[in-house]
Amino acid sequence: MLGSERSEAGDKIYERILTGIKFEIELMNARVNWLLTSQAFLFVPLAIGAEGRPIGQSPLHPHIPLLGLALCLLLTVSILAAALRVLQWRSKLRGTAYADEQMPREFSGVIPDTPIIPAMAAASAFGIPLALVSAWLWILLSEG
Repeated sequence: MLGSERSEAGDKIYERILTGIKFEIELMNARVNWLLTSQAFLFVPLAIGAEGRPIGQSPLHPHIPLLGLALCLLLTVSILAAALRVLQWRSKLRGTAYADEQMPREFSGVIPDTPIIPAMAAASAFGIPLALVSAWLWILLSEG
């Protein structure tokens, strides 16, 4: 059985799993960094637009907070998608010689077909640009 004992082939399987996990964790980190950066940039115009008044009286209120909320939700969904994929990769370790189980099973590099995960990841890939385009269009159209 492939993966039932530590071997060169087992080492390659283990390396492939770790590479998959590392990739997903890097995606999560990039998405969290993007989220934090975007929120910081959104707070600045909101605070500047208030010009000494309460933020609720800023001409950009509630539009900037709504944009920030939309970005938070979209990125959170894509971060969850990466976390779910990490769980799938980690489940691949169970059943290999590296899991210290009594009855290892045959390794398959194929990730289970979970259509919701790519859809969740695509939420930020398509949703964030749409949210930003909508915000810019609103700003452009409201100026006229």
